[in-house]
Amino acid sequence: MAIQERPALAERVYALIEGLHSTDTAAVGPETELASVGFDSIASAELSAAVERELGVDLVDAQLAGLRRASEVADLVERTASVERRVRETYPRGMGRMQQRSKVVTGAFCRRWFSMEVVGAEHVPPTGPAVLAMNHESFLDIPLIVIASPRPIRFMAKRELFESPRGARFFHELGGFPVDRDQHDLRAVEIALEVARRGEVLGMYPEGTRTPGVLLPFLPGAAWVALKTGASLVPAALSGTGAAMPTGAKFFKRVPIRIEFAPAIPVEREEDPLRRRERARELTEQVRAAVERMWRP
Repeated sequence: MAIQERPALAERVYALIEGLHSTDTAAVGPETELASVGFDSIASAELSAAVERELGVDLVDAQLAGLRRASEVADLVERTASVERRVRETYPRGMGRMQQRSKVVTGAFCRRWFSMEVVGAEHVPPTGPAVLAMNHESFLDIPLIVIASPRPIRFMAKRELFESPRGARFFHELGGFPVDRDQHDLRAVEIALEVARRGEVLGMYPEGTRTPGVLLPFLPGAAWVALKTGASLVPAALSGTGAAMPTGAKFFKRVPIRIEFAPAIPVEREEDPLRRRERARELTEQVRAAVERMWRP
């Protein structure tokens, strides 16, 4: 579709930003501070989808983080509109292809070494999309949740794990894809949504970082993906992984580990962006409360 001229395009962008905040589409102008309308990572994902749908501009590779005013977003959309759109993979080829083999090879050892106890695995839906939301204490969380889950998992992992070619290949083939925690990483969001749309299990750590011995407030990303796709939300608690492999340790200790899954929370797709953000906050509190009940610090 043809891109609109600058003034008209900017006004459409302002209206889309305001539409994520309220129904008063006249309230956002060039000098509007994005922080004043609650512009966060979820809003970035919502805006990216709206801009592509309404204006035909793909913002997935654009950097929305760090922008302060609505005029800066409009400028970014204009610049991106002039760039030739590239075809890209929304689901990385080969992601997770070695997961099942790795699970078979290492599963028996890990279960014995850590006296690993898995409770409630039957709560993971046997079919259909699901978002597994869990606490994060250790590097061990990723391989051990793969072993504990009755279904294959595709999971977000911090970009730093993919910096070396060897690390990138290992985590990619184990089922991971990178997310930049310092940016509004729209490509990671795109992959996460595609995983759910394919009816697979998506693993996410709503704390956003490893926090041994502490359960931080949860970010709403996992709940938002569930609301966007209609995936079930499955709370899970990992206990003992922080002690088994503390931050900075080069090897793991022989510490008992318990992984518990709570009953899945059914989620219906929510089409309205405003309601979706509100419901994401509500569901996030529900998920965190379930994890806290199961977690054993």
